[in-house]
Amino acid sequence: MLGIFAFSFEVSAQTIPTTAAIDTVAAKSYVGKYKVKEGPFEELIVSIQGGKLYGEAVGQGSAVLAATKEADIFEVVGYDGKIEFVRNDQKVIVKAKLSLQGNIIEAEKQP
Repeated sequence: MLGIFAFSFEVSAQTIPTTAAIDTVAAKSYVGKYKVKEGPFEELIVSIQGGKLYGEAVGQGSAVLAATKEADIFEVVGYDGKIEFVRNDQKVIVKAKLSLQGNIIEAEKQP
């Protein structure tokens, strides 16, 4: 099943539609490297490029992360998925939960 996930991720990455630019100041809290606990890739990298938030599953491809109406939840554009950034009691992002193709992949934010 992991092979199918990887194949689908790479194929879909070629058809990323454009989305509106985000508030880069607010988005900086999401930026960083996230270590995947268990999944078809080891690391998720979140970055800002050209005013848009991107998520990259290392070795699999990348996608625009489009804001939703819910705080800290983004649509993974082109993949029919969502990513939720989880905050601790001090409101600092400590992990990400990626829901994609019926799978949930958790990743801890690295210092």
